[in-house]
Amino acid sequence: MLPIFFFFVIFLQSPTTSFAVHNITISPSTPLRLSSLAWDPIRKHFIVGSSDGPTVYTISDAGMVKRILSNTSSEFVSSLAVDHVRHRLIVAFSNSSSVAAYDIKSYHKVCELPLPQLNGSTGGVAVDMENGEVLVTSSKSGIVLKVLLDGDGSIISEYKINDDHGLGSIVYVNGESPYFLVIQNKTGKIFEVRSKDGIVNEILSSRKSKMLALSGNTIALRSGQAVLVAGIRSLFSLEKDEHEDEVEDGRKYYGMTVMQPDISIENRDQLVAVATQEGKKAYALVKSPLGYRIEEVEWSATWHTYLIAVFGPIFVAVLFAHINETRKQAAQLKDLGREAEPQSVALQGKNHQLM
Repeated sequence: MLPIFFFFVIFLQSPTTSFAVHNITISPSTPLRLSSLAWDPIRKHFIVGSSDGPTVYTISDAGMVKRILSNTSSEFVSSLAVDHVRHRLIVAFSNSSSVAAYDIKSYHKVCELPLPQLNGSTGGVAVDMENGEVLVTSSKSGIVLKVLLDGDGSIISEYKINDDHGLGSIVYVNGESPYFLVIQNKTGKIFEVRSKDGIVNEILSSRKSKMLALSGNTIALRSGQAVLVAGIRSLFSLEKDEHEDEVEDGRKYYGMTVMQPDISIENRDQLVAVATQEGKKAYALVKSPLGYRIEEVEWSATWHTYLIAVFGPIFVAVLFAHINETRKQAAQLKDLGREAEPQSVALQGKNHQLM
């Protein structure tokens, strides 16, 4: 048992998180400035948006860049989202404040809706996969618009988060009580907004808040109600937990538990955006002095999960071996007892004759 214990101690001291499981170095023919990241589950490649212009590109596994669409020259891409149910790419454009839907296969524009209420500056965009409604934030004010991108498009409703700071990335979480999470990039605050009644709850107190990346794709749904959030140089995962409510300075903060430790990158690098692949794998768009790259994010299993997965079979095998050995010893003892019993009777008969 000593060797097993020894390796177990080494594992407890090993790191739990890492980057660079799958690393894609982006190799454009001309310099790029990127603002956003999304995964296309239909064509199985990444999609990125430009912060220099109204252009969207695809990125292959080899890092090859291909332009797939472009809008008017006065705009730039603030955020991307993929509606995999309706096979649509949703793009939020700034300067003109508009949101557009494109067919994911042909990249033909299906609908574009101007949003003058956002004062020329969109923040993040998200899709409700159940009904196709799209949420768009304002990076200048605390407004979230819910829109429908069919026909000429229409605005369904408006949510007011606050008036102090603009909003950034947003993610929609379905369930019995649907809600969306929206980020206030400059303050690091994250708000939960209930879809049905628009009630807003701040979910992270100042003790838990972090400096967040400034793009429109800094939060992504991992699985269930767990989300991935990008700081400036670190990533962390959150999951809704109503038992984690806390009070700070007389204010109640609704619970989001930090489920995984931070993943940090090199000091000279900067996180731009995050995306998930079918809610299973997570990826980060990273900017470095040498250019951009897309890196897979891996959270290693916790020590008890690893113990069960790796050492569990060993312990089970040892247990069964011990049980089998015990059974053999018990059977041997029974056989010895049966062999000794006639000898004992014979000795008793001899003793009786002597008497």
